Amino acid sequence: MTKIGILYIGIGRYACFWPEFYNSCETNLVPEAEKHYYVFTDQTTITPSDHVEVFHQDDMGWPCNSLLRFKMFCRIKDRLSANDYLFFFNANAQIVTPVTAQDILPVDEDFSALCIETDPEKMSHERRPESAACVPLGSTKYYYSGALNGGKVQPYLTLLESCNTIVDTDLRNGIMPIWHDESVINKFLSDKRVKVMTREMGKPANWKEPRNAKIILRRKEDVLGRSWLRHYKGREHTNTWLRKILRTIGLVN
Repeated sequence: MTKIGILYIGIGRYACFWPEFYNSCETNLVPEAEKHYYVFTDQTTITPSDHVEVFHQDDMGWPCNSLLRFKMFCRIKDRLSANDYLFFFNANAQIVTPVTAQDILPVDEDFSALCIETDPEKMSHERRPESAACVPLGSTKYYYSGALNGGKVQPYLTLLESCNTIVDTDLRNGIMPIWHDESVINKFLSDKRVKVMTREMGKPANWKEPRNAKIILRRKEDVLGRSWLRHYKGREHTNTWLRKILRTIGLVN
């Protein structure tokens, strides 16, 4: 039986998305596969079971709860290697109709990722050459969302380690990638063999198209609260704040 490991971050208020995600995943994500969940949270509302492992993760605030996902996941890479495939889903993902193995699992490729832009003029890769996440204009055909990506287990473990290195390099140099973890993912995947998934596999819940979407991304404002979300993502990120984060993750003394 195919084993799929699912990586999930539910820190702070984001933990409230877990029940709907979990139930939809159990019902609709490659139903014939064996699924194992690896959940990082600071909340006690997500409880472990035979196929749900819960790992404590302190709330580092935005964007670090997302940017440092690769470091979180590398902590348990020995556990992750027991799977055939690994996939990361945004906390607000919900699988609304059956997703088959053919829909999501790479076959000839090493990775799968949700593509959200193919027009070079609209792609928002990190372009600063001093950033380790830099993707030069015209060097790739796709821009991927950070909301859904995965791959065969060994290539994906390499992705986690490589992306962690990119993040560490930029932070040491005082650089915050423009779209955080999404910029880093795009850098890594820019020259890799990727099964390209369309918006059918990740449609914002308030969009009308595509009508046949199998996975939706629930509106965070509706669940978390617009004012809370604005405050959470609107805090000023000073050099003092960045140095505190670097110290927390061991990049500086």
